[in-house]
Amino acid sequence: MMQKRFIRSDVLPALRCLQLGLLSLVLAACASGTLPAPAGVEDGPYPLGFTMGSSPAEGYPGATAAQVPPHTSPPTRTPTGASFTGTPAPIPTRTASVTPPPQPTPDLIGTPGFELEGPGIVYHSTDLTLSNFDGSRKNVFAFVPRLAPWNTDFSPGAGRIVFEWGNSLWVLDLGKGSQEIFSSDRFIESPVISRDGGKIAYSLVHGFDAEGLQQLWTIDPDGSGNTLLVDDTGQYIADPGPFRLVPVAWSLDKSKIYLTTTTDSEATPLGMYVAGVPAGTIEKALTPQVTLWDVSFSPDRTMIAYRTFQWVPVEGSMPEVGPPFTLQMTELATGETTVLQESDAFEYFHPVWSPDGNHIAYSVRSRPPGGEVGLFAFDLATGAAIRLVPGSEGRQLRPWAWLGADWLAYTEEVLAPGDTSNAPITLYTIKMDGSEKHEIDAAASMTVLGVLDD
Repeated sequence: MMQKRFIRSDVLPALRCLQLGLLSLVLAACASGTLPAPAGVEDGPYPLGFTMGSSPAEGYPGATAAQVPPHTSPPTRTPTGASFTGTPAPIPTRTASVTPPPQPTPDLIGTPGFELEGPGIVYHSTDLTLSNFDGSRKNVFAFVPRLAPWNTDFSPGAGRIVFEWGNSLWVLDLGKGSQEIFSSDRFIESPVISRDGGKIAYSLVHGFDAEGLQQLWTIDPDGSGNTLLVDDTGQYIADPGPFRLVPVAWSLDKSKIYLTTTTDSEATPLGMYVAGVPAGTIEKALTPQVTLWDVSFSPDRTMIAYRTFQWVPVEGSMPEVGPPFTLQMTELATGETTVLQESDAFEYFHPVWSPDGNHIAYSVRSRPPGGEVGLFAFDLATGAAIRLVPGSEGRQLRPWAWLGADWLAYTEEVLAPGDTSNAPITLYTIKMDGSEKHEIDAAASMTVLGVLDD
């Protein structure tokens, strides 16, 4: 499965449609029927057969050149500052602050006309919507462009969304309105906002060829303080391949910005990087040198959960995803890594950390033929997991956000054979003990941004 996040703006609309269509067609090949849990596993809590805190098995395969499809290598760059120790080379040029261009009058999103109250689920289907946990009360915001995970980030504490649209950065304050805060003739990608909503980081791409320059910038949500943090992020990349760095999250204290690698053709992140603020230097983070997909940060931003696998070379073609498939977590300060799940027959998708840090939700899919096994919650204290929602072939489950310690928001997509352009996606909430389940909404597309705090 290829990520759909970092594609050039001139081909973005067509490629997004193609990617979504191909993904749906592949998964639609499954025959109908309900899938059981993995062999020997019953619904409800079950042991996973590992000791919490243990490291991955000896000889666990790391990233190799096979992870990257054949390509024309760019000119060699010295990865100064990419190691864990040592003094990084100085940034070639650095501008302390850039005055943003004049901004248009903020566009209100419809007419708010209500007092915004939380907690609630913020999602985008046909419109941007705030719903309570059972779907009985909804506030709809009109005139919002399509928001997708690869160009959008949400601050639950501030009720603030940052997104890239029309090669501009926009900030949307729920219940107030949206404002374009920065526009450029270069490509803006991967904006991320701090949890308190006070800072935004983004990558500014000056070219996609071997000589293209990629910069890391920070900006305030009102468009002021647009500051160049790192002038050439490419000089810090230690991984082989035609990569560039893009931000994925802020630390809670806003002293660090975490980044991963990406490419034009596919997102194949190898490990993780971290930029220091305000030092303006980048180092390789203490994460395994493996492909990190579906990264989820713990509530305190000190650990990550992710899925990984082994790339299998295919002669004359792109490499394929192969076993062992794992669900892992890594402590960012020490690099200590724990394998939570590992299988040759099942893949693990979309880990989501609960707000109390005690559980990780994820979905499981059989391989082959790729049918959905179910939606699970993993208990980090006991090392047990429970299947919250059973899966079935022809449907795809995805956990999106926890609604506190014991509620979860997830989607179920019907993957009908043939035309999947209008395949229904239904948003549900469910309680971990199974006592309550609510249908919130259904539409042809669905992106859950997060949960609005009280």
